[in-house]
Amino acid sequence: MKAVLGLLGFMVVLMSSTAKAQDKPGGLYGNYTHFEACKDFLDGDQMIEDERWDIDFSRCLDRWPEWRVSDSQ
Repeated sequence: MKAVLGLLGFMVVLMSSTAKAQDKPGGLYGNYTHFEACKDFLDGDQMIEDERWDIDFSRCLDRWPEWRVSDSQ
């Protein structure tokens, strides 16, 4: 019985620490694909550039030129 309660206690502590780690600010874009990150960046989300330093956002329009805003719009 003590082993079961100990295991349950351990699982609660583990789950609590995992939930806190995912709740920290700055972890919003970790699971975004390159496509999703570029799309949000081009839609005006400037915070994504700070977190996803592994993406060169200057190349987003090179990869998806259809997102370019023309002067006539």
